[in-house]
This record gives sequence, structure tokens and C-alpha cells, in this order.
Amino acid sequence: MALSSTERSRRHRERKAAGLIPVDGEPPLPVEEQLLPAVRETIGALTLEDSDQAAAALALQFARTIDRARDQAWALRWIGPLLLASLEGLQATPASRPATAKIAPTGPNQLDRLRQSRTMRRPL
Repeated sequence: MALSSTERSRRHRERKAAGLIPVDGEPPLPVEEQLLPAVRETIGALTLEDSDQAAAALALQFARTIDRARDQAWALRWIGPLLLASLEGLQATPASRPATAKIAPTGPNQLDRLRQSRTMRRPL
């Protein structure tokens, strides 16, 4: 469906009002506070397969959009969860990574000790 110029203008005003269009084309955040460098570093540290490239590109785009937004609170509220979900899909968050080594119990736990003492007291 082709959009009329009026519809395109209306959508542009909505995006601008929502804070998605940067002021003067420059990100409003200083470089050290931007998400994009951190997301780039995280994705660079991952071992990605070819099938992961689209998710990585999407995460980078979400970070770029958040960094360039005029209204950071709005961008983090609505786009932040999408960025987090894409990073979780890449297993780039601590919660999404599989546990590499499970801690083995060193001995019987409290329940096992209670069961053992109960069976020892029973007459045969």
C-alpha cells in the first residue's frame, strides 16, 4: 500500500514527537554513555554462526536507535526490552547462558540424613 505524502508527514511527526529522530543528526548522549559501543563489544566477543548474523545486526540497530533517540526514557522503555531479548537470543546475557559447570553436592543433604536416621531407628 502506497502512502500519501500527508500520511508520511503525519508518521514523521509522530516519530519526531516520540523522540526517535535525533536533534541536528547527532546523538544526544556522550560517547561513554552510549549503548552501541558496549553492544558491539559484546557481539564481537561472541562466537556467532552465520544464522546468528541477523539477530546480531538487529541488536546493533536497537542500540543505535536508543542512542540516537531524543527521549532516552521513552527509547529505553519501549526499545530496551527488544534489545535485551535480542541479546538473550544470542546468549549474550548472564541469565541466557547455559550453566557450564553445576556444583556437585559434597555429601548427603539434610533430607537424606533424616531419611537415613529414620530407617536406622525402624525395627525389622
